Amino acid sequence: MRRSAGLLFMVVLLIGGFTTWAMAGEMLGPWLEPFSLSGWAEAIQSMRTHRPNDALTSRARLRLEMSADFDAIYGFVSTDAEKNWQIDDETGVDLQEAWLEYTAAGWDLRMGRQIIIWGKADGVQITDIVSPPDYTESITRDLDEIRMPVDAAKFRLLGDVVVTELIWIPVFEPAVQPEGDNPWAVETTLPENVHVTMADPIEPDTSLENSEIGLKAAAYLSGLDAAASVFYTWDDNPAYHRTLRIEGDDFFVDYAPQHHRLTVLGLEFSRPWSDYVFRGEAAYYIGKYHETDTIALDPMQKDLFKWLVGVDWTPGNDWSVIAQFIVSHIIDHDARLADEAHESSVTLNVSKDLLHQTLTLSNMLYYDLNENEIYIRPKADYAVTDAFHFLMGADIFCGDDGDFGRYRNNSQVWVKAKYSF
Repeated sequence: MRRSAGLLFMVVLLIGGFTTWAMAGEMLGPWLEPFSLSGWAEAIQSMRTHRPNDALTSRARLRLEMSADFDAIYGFVSTDAEKNWQIDDETGVDLQEAWLEYTAAGWDLRMGRQIIIWGKADGVQITDIVSPPDYTESITRDLDEIRMPVDAAKFRLLGDVVVTELIWIPVFEPAVQPEGDNPWAVETTLPENVHVTMADPIEPDTSLENSEIGLKAAAYLSGLDAAASVFYTWDDNPAYHRTLRIEGDDFFVDYAPQHHRLTVLGLEFSRPWSDYVFRGEAAYYIGKYHETDTIALDPMQKDLFKWLVGVDWTPGNDWSVIAQFIVSHIIDHDARLADEAHESSVTLNVSKDLLHQTLTLSNMLYYDLNENEIYIRPKADYAVTDAFHFLMGADIFCGDDGDFGRYRNNSQVWVKAKYSF
């Protein structure tokens, strides 16, 4: 959620600051050489392909990024100012990242608000769970927009072959789900005699014992990159515990969502060969809670094993193909769980550059093999200039009531303009 603020005032202030910066740069010269200021502005508008053919996405965003390089010390700050005409809570100004990094011989340390990326997958999160996801607009945003920053300290030992990374996150950040009048908050239809109340999720207090800790060792060998990790964390999504009361023919369900501890063991690798790059990733989630198939039964704790294999192919002539196969297994599965014991899906991302690489046509497809559901995201990106891009695309959901099918009435077409400076 963004902080409410006088957006127009903030934008004017930022533009004024940028102008002042440029003027100061001419006067102060060498004093400002370590600093740099950049950013982008974009606007996106969509239209639902189903009735009432209204706008699902309608927003404008300004990103300002400032960095300072003092050799051993590097600093970075980025801020977003957004006006959202469909989701009021998204309108405002938000601090995206703000961190300092110290680099020495053989090690570095980064502290502050930052985005941390693990894993080798394309558009899928297996071990990439350090930065929690923001699903305000479901999965229609790019993964770079879905990842949220965390307040963390990241320490790395930089060996010639092995890089060891230690992460400490003292403040818990939950995942963000669509809610309220957000058009992506698709509600489940309940019988008239079922009455539901929802309490606020129980989140871990900020304390040393509730910290999240991650350790990753990555080896960069000749022709092979491999890594192993362990992440002692909290589940970004709460388990929906509940109590049930029956009064006559009416059922009263009181939900008390709660976040639980997780230990996630991860492995990943990538290996190039000829025109291909073969990738793999696996994660074992210890302590994962799963939803049941009945409203009367609490979630169950069952370990989860997820893995992925993929291949990137660059056949030449500006073509790129990325295919992935993803599988999840619930250990000691119970028939009363909502998810099946084994679930699998595939992704296919095909792109082609045209017009001297000024136009990129791409299509990302997600296919759920268990539910026979599809999400398709075709996109065209035309570089009018190096700084100005015009994009258009669609988000197409097909299926019944699974992860993709529940959004079938939210299929949309969209246009976007983006200017970078």
